[in-house]
Amino acid sequence: MYAIALRGRTVLKPQASYLVFTAAGGYIGFKYYQFKQYEGQLIEKRREVLLEKRAQRQADAAAAAAAAA
Repeated sequence: MYAIALRGRTVLKPQASYLVFTAAGGYIGFKYYQFKQYEGQLIEKRREVLLEKRAQRQADAAAAAAAAA
């Protein structure tokens, strides 16, 4: 893939062009990987909060049922 100047000459040699696009693709892929890791951490934190809330609700319901009985 060549970057072409206005006069039709190649701006970068094929090896340099390959290097640029490979580096850009690697950087984008790495940032996507980082984002997915961060997203997974957020999901895990939210899951823990929801589990704690559910356990608290169940404990409150059990206490209320024991008090009513």
